[in-house]
Amino acid sequence: MKIAILDDSKEDLRQIKSVISSYYESLNTSADIRLYSSAESFFAKYSPGFYDLIIMDIYMGTMTGMDAARKLRDAKDTAALIFITSSDAYAVESYDVQASYYLMKPFDPEKLCRILSTIQLRQSQNSRYIELISDRTPVKIPVRSILYVDTYRNAIQVHTTDAGIIRSYMTFQKFEEILDGMKCFLSCYRGCIVNMDHIEEITGEGFLMDSKELVTVRKRGSNAIKKAYLEYLFSSDSDK
Repeated sequence: MKIAILDDSKEDLRQIKSVISSYYESLNTSADIRLYSSAESFFAKYSPGFYDLIIMDIYMGTMTGMDAARKLRDAKDTAALIFITSSDAYAVESYDVQASYYLMKPFDPEKLCRILSTIQLRQSQNSRYIELISDRTPVKIPVRSILYVDTYRNAIQVHTTDAGIIRSYMTFQKFEEILDGMKCFLSCYRGCIVNMDHIEEITGEGFLMDSKELVTVRKRGSNAIKKAYLEYLFSSDSDK
């Protein structure tokens, strides 16, 4: 696990690193943890896709944590993002940059450890593949590349981040069975499921994906569907 911590407080950097290091030691493993005292120093050495997790304060001099998060997402970086900060003023806005969690200082070390466990499990699930037959050819699709899945006539259509639309002739129910246990998927309406890790924004009609495509949700029960996404996004205690 490659982790970046951004904070202009040396003491906070030390404390966060200590908690994370202890957590991985308890698992008999280690993490590559790198510390930055500003967003500017982070981006001076930044390479998109290098980090699995980025933890940052919001109030950090010229470039704030929110500014840094927007820059990350503009670069199509899908790293998990945690804000640990002294104010809840940006809690709602953190949705816009797909922050996984928002913690207030002083933070609870045990809660941070639970969050790390959840993020690890999510990323483990997203490293998985599903196998389909498309055009009579076996195809392996990384779960992390799936945006959403819908139907077209007698086929299911897998919309991906890097391979366009992949069609396979099977029932939607059969495809759902393939995804059994993968908690990142959410049903939007009959015959459509979305990968919640690619949702960029909740809209009045449904979900805006990070591909800028809009996936609508059924009107009946739409509030429950959106609530399920928010619970997935911010829950640190569930076993996603």
